[in-house]
Amino acid sequence: MQTETSLRLVLFDATDVGRGSGLWVSGPRRRGEGARGAAGEPADPNGTAGASFGLSPVWRAGAALHRATGAADASLAATSWADGLAWAAHTARESGRKIASLQAWGHGGWGFMGLGETRLDEDALRPGSPLDATLTALRGELAGPEAVVWLRCCSAFGHTGRDFARALADRLGCRVAGHTHIIGFYQSGTHSLRPGEAPGWDPHEGVRFSGGSPAGATWSSRTAPNTVTCLARDLPRGF
Repeated sequence: MQTETSLRLVLFDATDVGRGSGLWVSGPRRRGEGARGAAGEPADPNGTAGASFGLSPVWRAGAALHRATGAADASLAATSWADGLAWAAHTARESGRKIASLQAWGHGGWGFMGLGETRLDEDALRPGSPLDATLTALRGELAGPEAVVWLRCCSAFGHTGRDFARALADRLGCRVAGHTHIIGFYQSGTHSLRPGEAPGWDPHEGVRFSGGSPAGATWSSRTAPNTVTCLARDLPRGF
C-alpha cells in the first residue's frame, strides 16, 4: 500500500555519454548499420532508435530537477541493471520506506530495456538469471501492487514487447509502465498493466511496416496515442 512517506526513485543510464559510444542495441554494429532514414525513421527492426545520442547528461539534469521539485526522493546514475535495482532496494531498506514509484530512464526496444551493457528482458526475469536475487529484493521493497515501475525508454512495450510487459508485472508484483513508440520530448504509447492482467493495447501500435512486415518502431508525436512529455512527473490516470 502506498503512503505519503513512500519513496519515489529515479535511475538512469550513466553510459550514454556521446554519439557512437555506449550503444545498447544487441551485438556490435557493422559499418553502415544504424543509419537513420527520412523523417527520423529508425533503421533497426527491433524497435530501437538505432543510435546513441549522448543523453546521460540530459537525464542527469532531469533527475536533479525531479529531486528539486519533489518528484523524486533520490536518483542514481546507473551503469547496469544489477547496480540500479540493488540501489533502489537498498535505499528503501535504509530509509524504512517502501517504493511507490521507480522510474528508469534509458534506451530500449521491443521487449527489453538496456542499462550500460546489461538488459532487462524476459530472460532476465526467469528464475536463476543473474538478476533473479536482485529482482526478488526489489519486489520486497515495493509498496504493493499499486507501486509503479515505469520504463521510460523506446518501445519496450511495443509489438513483441507485450509479453515482456506482462512478465515484468508478474515478476515484480506491481504495476509496470512503458511505451510502444520511440520516445524523445514526446513519449507516446504510454501504457501500464498490473500483475495477472493481459496487455490491452494493440500489438501494431507504434509499429512501422515495410512490405507487410514489422520494420521498426515509429517516433512519438503530440497526436499519437497516450502521449506524455519528458517533463511528466507521474503516470497519468487511465494510462
